[in-house]
Amino acid sequence: MSLPDAVVLFGASGFIGRNIVHALADRVPLLIGVNSSGRPVLGCTRTVAAHALEELPPLPANSVVVHVAAFRYFASRAVEQQADIVGANLALTDLVYRFALQRGISELRVASSSAVYPAEWPVLDDDRPLDLNLWPHEGEAGYAWSKRWGEIAAEIWRRRSGINTVSFRLTNPYGPFDLLDEGDAHVATAFVIRALNDGEDFEIRGDPSAERDFVFAGDVAAAFIESMALRGVTDAVNCAAGHTTRIDDLARVAMQAAGRQRALRTNPPPPGGNTGVKLRRPTAARLRRLLPGLLPFRSLEDGMRETVAWYRDALR
Repeated sequence: MSLPDAVVLFGASGFIGRNIVHALADRVPLLIGVNSSGRPVLGCTRTVAAHALEELPPLPANSVVVHVAAFRYFASRAVEQQADIVGANLALTDLVYRFALQRGISELRVASSSAVYPAEWPVLDDDRPLDLNLWPHEGEAGYAWSKRWGEIAAEIWRRRSGINTVSFRLTNPYGPFDLLDEGDAHVATAFVIRALNDGEDFEIRGDPSAERDFVFAGDVAAAFIESMALRGVTDAVNCAAGHTTRIDDLARVAMQAAGRQRALRTNPPPPGGNTGVKLRRPTAARLRRLLPGLLPFRSLEDGMRETVAWYRDALR
């Protein structure tokens, strides 16, 4: 696989960003991390604050921009933070495309979300054109529209300026480098933290029979990296495992990985949390057509074991 001479990674300090850094470090001559503070990110050649991008020197002609920065909302306050999410994510999209335009970079890779799909679609099919007249799930509409706008912007800048963007619609990522507070981490990672804690039972907040597609963050990083060899492609594809898991089964897999089986107890979701929909079943075949060299994704059991190992160390 041919990698670019430079990668500029917006969101290098975040969950997906740190997984990309971990997978890409020492594989490209120049890996520039962009975050809000400019604080160094381990594995990056250089880190720069988003407000100081003009400090960067001229970049190689085949540079690629990766945009995984986003307003990091907290799971327990997802509904009340929707307005903040919209404003922040639209501003980030504008910042990234302005940077690419100013630097003459024509290849972007962007983290979108399966939240862009209409709430009424039983199958999240990326072979089917997205119908913007159909509303996304109400509980995350602000976030969903900010990601929809990101995909619209990709097409605008392809037509106006020849910038090519591959957008990955992430499902439910989990893995190392997520937050350490289970109340704010993504659901599968939160279950790992809960499984590692002491307690008489394992609490599930919400519908235990709801089903989601869970994708290991290291596999998401691999898809981003594999896509860097593409040129002249603008597309939006699901980045998904391709099969769903019930929430109660997810809890059992987390406990098995942690070596601590306990009884399950169910409760309603916290006030202000996103109750979600019963079933989200994304397709995954289009990603494989776009990236035929991409290795198979980890099973949930294998991914959970890696996540448990990382969190055991991180929570000491």
